[in-house]
Amino acid sequence: MSSTDPRAALGALFDAVIVPMAARAEAEGRAPFPSKPDASVESYYVRRPQPAMRREDFVTPSCEGFEDFERRLAAHWRALGRFELADASTRFTEAARAVYALREDASGEVSPFVYVMF
Repeated sequence: MSSTDPRAALGALFDAVIVPMAARAEAEGRAPFPSKPDASVESYYVRRPQPAMRREDFVTPSCEGFEDFERRLAAHWRALGRFELADASTRFTEAARAVYALREDASGEVSPFVYVMF
């Protein structure tokens, strides 16, 4: 894989962001990817502020572009208190660009393996 290959951004995200983040969590005594429930937590249930769904809950605005995606992603992670992830939002955006560039079929043709029903 050459340095101009867009897949390099995916590997770089894993190697430069996710692996070190997991190592820091382990060093702090936190499981980076927990494999079982936390016994110290009484309940994982969270009371929803609004128990009934509204029409707006089913409509999600899309991002205008990669810059908008990066801004919204960072804002979302900051709101959750995940500042380390928010600081890495540029790297996640680079990976998203790479995935977008790797689309196998950008021609708009429907795959013969997909059934289309009318």
